[in-house]
Amino acid sequence: MTQQMIAELAGLARRHQAELDRQIADWRQGSGAGIHLWCGPGCSNCCTLTVNATLPEALAIAELLDTGQRSQLAATAVKIIAHARQCADAREFLTGYRQAVGSCPFLDASGNCRIYAARPLACRALLATRPPDWCGVNLAGLPDCERDVFLASLDRRVVAFPSHYAAEPQALATDLERGLVLAMIRSTGFGLTGNLPLLVWLCGEPEFFTSLSSGSGRLRTFLADRGADQPFLVQIDMP
Repeated sequence: MTQQMIAELAGLARRHQAELDRQIADWRQGSGAGIHLWCGPGCSNCCTLTVNATLPEALAIAELLDTGQRSQLAATAVKIIAHARQCADAREFLTGYRQAVGSCPFLDASGNCRIYAARPLACRALLATRPPDWCGVNLAGLPDCERDVFLASLDRRVVAFPSHYAAEPQALATDLERGLVLAMIRSTGFGLTGNLPLLVWLCGEPEFFTSLSSGSGRLRTFLADRGADQPFLVQIDMP
């Protein structure tokens, strides 16, 4: 993958993110006008969840990081891979992620996002319709009665049930993510999505871009050599 191709994909990611911001603003003025959203500065419980992103978004983030941020990112990548190697499937990976990996490496000490302007579509679209404490709750760990009361309180016309996050922004983000994957397929012959911190870390690994230019087979070998070949860590999308 050439530097020009990297720059073009990163630039496209930034344009798609700006488009999503515009679409969400329109939604909040239209059909979403009556929905109270609780997200705000330092509200970071959702930043302990797994976030999937496209490679173009990871490229846009990787170019912003300094040495200290890269070091912290590498430590998180080690935790992610170690956790994944102990999981039999995606469900087990997702359930144990918060405890095994901890908070997003792009948070500062105050719980604010250090890459906020470049945060991926998935983060931009995660808008809570309940107070921030609920973003840190594992519903599966609640007593049945508490979980049932919470679920019954959700408006299924608004949220991506059984979560309390607004559904429409997530649908908008999914369409724009698909566009980024298709752009990568046109450039390289395949698309790449996966765990956000892991993808950004891979962008700084030697031979990563060479493997991208050499086809999906070489990329699979590259990922396997680093223990990152589980399908719930990185997904290779073929046309």
